[in-house]
Amino acid sequence: MHLDDANFIRADLETLLELFGKKYHDDTPAAAAHHNISEHLWPHLKALEYTTERLLAIGEDSDALAGAPPDARRPAERIHGYEVGDVLIADSPRADQWPHPDLQLRLAKEAELENASLVLGNLPMTDTRALTRATKTDLAMVHHGLILDALAWLRPGGLLVVTAHRQLLEGSDAQPRRSIARHADLIAAVRLPASALRQAPLQDSPVDLLLLRRREPGHPPAGLDFIRRSPVHVHDSPDMLINDCYAIAPWALLGNIVPDPVEPNMTTVAPVGGDFRRALAQALGAHTDIAIDDGLYAQERTTRASKAHPTPVQDTPRAASADPDRPAL
Repeated sequence: MHLDDANFIRADLETLLELFGKKYHDDTPAAAAHHNISEHLWPHLKALEYTTERLLAIGEDSDALAGAPPDARRPAERIHGYEVGDVLIADSPRADQWPHPDLQLRLAKEAELENASLVLGNLPMTDTRALTRATKTDLAMVHHGLILDALAWLRPGGLLVVTAHRQLLEGSDAQPRRSIARHADLIAAVRLPASALRQAPLQDSPVDLLLLRRREPGHPPAGLDFIRRSPVHVHDSPDMLINDCYAIAPWALLGNIVPDPVEPNMTTVAPVGGDFRRALAQALGAHTDIAIDDGLYAQERTTRASKAHPTPVQDTPRAASADPDRPAL
């Protein structure tokens, strides 16, 4: 068999495996995991004072991430024609307890997709293995585009909470990260271990839970460094590259960092004890304390300007409707 034929067969096998993984992604719900994330996320959102104004939610189990009780009727049952790609809107829940019995989600109108205080998003295919080079690039760019769209819905100082594929932070192309960093500060990053969302074939990629605060005009970048990658020592393996935010804060990796058995040029996070919830609460608590100390919470900081050295005007994220080439939500 010629080498070209072998390469073709391998590429075709990878494509079939990705389709297989997508099918399992669609057939294997992750509602319980999203509910667990929400349970430990909301105390820290309250500590950061994102409990007033409006919230937006999008993606799989977006109602669970927003704090809806697990026994509440799903938006699909309440809203005619609801789809995963639709944006839900609600007044931020007033109750101190979780889940939020007073949460009333409805479909958002296009005119309401602005000046939100909080956006919660579960991006598509966050835990699916990207086996082909094209898919790895596509996932990073699609997630980058969706994050920019969501940031455009926020007021200055607003917060985007999003689950993203690890390829966004770990990919060799740093341009998507640079683009996001022009508009937002990463105030928390937690890597959930492999199989945290769903245990199914090819659904065992670690998932990043990111808290991105839209930067106010005139303020310099703050928060966690997340554009570059740094070497990290992995036991019995050569040093590998990992995003700076985790190289600096390895406690935000909720498990043991090991070489990925399927993608040997990348790392993965092996779960410890099978339950990531307590570690998630601890990591979010540490990030929250640092963000509050740095003034990176719900209160909008005043615009900073210097007559001697005026701050360049930053580009603002564009809404999806303003750019026909932007991935559709």
